Amino acid sequence: MITKTQMYLLSKLPEKVQLKIVIILDSGCWEWAGEINRNGYGRCRMFGRRFMAHRLTFLFLKGIIREKDFLDHVYCENRCCVNPTHLSPVTPRQNVHRGKAVLFKKATR
Repeated sequence: MITKTQMYLLSKLPEKVQLKIVIILDSGCWEWAGEINRNGYGRCRMFGRRFMAHRLTFLFLKGIIREKDFLDHVYCENRCCVNPTHLSPVTPRQNVHRGKAVLFKKATR
């Protein structure tokens, strides 16, 4: 069941954005049902520009993100999640340290 808080937050988004969100009850994720890029992040065109969907929902519901900051999917690690309560602004350095990407591999002979 969708909570009152989720309904309230969703109502603050433009209808075009609301229609592209599917709420996953088990995880609380708001999965983007629109265009997804090759890295698994949602994309949306609005105001004549293309936005990453998770950045757009964060801007509408939480406020400004510093230009160089990333939004880390801290709570769910689900790249197509646009739930602003699952996102945290972090520096590029913090994003790399928190991520699961393999930056270096030990050489084998």
